[in-house]
Amino acid sequence: MVTRGSAIAPGSSANLGPGFDCLGLAVELRCRVTAIPADEWVVEELGTVFEPKSTDFVRMAVDDVVGRPMRLIIDNEVPRSRGLGSSSAVMVAAAAAAQRALGREPSSKALYELVAGIEGHGDNAAAAVYGGLVAVAEGVWRRLELSPNLSFVFGIPNESLKTAKARRALPDQLSRQAAASSVARVAFLIEGLRTGDPEALARAGGDEIHEHHRSQLSPITAELMTVAIEAGALHAAWSGAGPTAIAVAVDPEPVVAAMKETLGDRGIATVLEVAETGWS
Repeated sequence: MVTRGSAIAPGSSANLGPGFDCLGLAVELRCRVTAIPADEWVVEELGTVFEPKSTDFVRMAVDDVVGRPMRLIIDNEVPRSRGLGSSSAVMVAAAAAAQRALGREPSSKALYELVAGIEGHGDNAAAAVYGGLVAVAEGVWRRLELSPNLSFVFGIPNESLKTAKARRALPDQLSRQAAASSVARVAFLIEGLRTGDPEALARAGGDEIHEHHRSQLSPITAELMTVAIEAGALHAAWSGAGPTAIAVAVDPEPVVAAMKETLGDRGIATVLEVAETGWS
């Protein structure tokens, strides 16, 4: 009898502005993977069947935990290459599903360490595994408090932006002033997300570590952030490596409308609920 295992993990928005490679927010877009032991590697996704390369993140994750070929059936709500944590979601779900297919129950700690190790940073990985708003530092993660009065609006362009390309745009060095400004913004961001304090969130805007240097890669991201603030959002930022923009609001409807008008037929704008739980 053929055995199979399934698992689900949420998408996520990383950075949230100044929290580069440190902050992640899990959102209710889910990736489901079913794994079946096989003689050869096969991935089925969106009606396409293919053999993943040895360098493919999902194959690396599964191979690391089970050390054998699998047939992976992927049903992913998280848009690819949009800054919504699709890679982390699919790796967490695939690694967990593969272990279940062999009769083993995965460890959350091991899944987090695996995916963070492959990606080189743990913000999306922690959000996908544990859910909610998380902070990570040198392999350690913590769940952060989040005000229930806040809503999160996402402007998601149709065009994609590969994370690798977005990372290549970053400088090797930063000025002392940029570093100091970033630290201050992160402090205000965490406090603003915890309390919903509009002034704290307003002070968290702007970023010289990644957003400034990526601006030419996706001009529409900055446009979405600008119209979101003009429509009443308390904070706006790149979602991960973009091109999606995330806005924090108490009254999300005007922000959604402004983002929709800016995008036109080039994408969608929507409120995404926070995924309070991670993988399952």
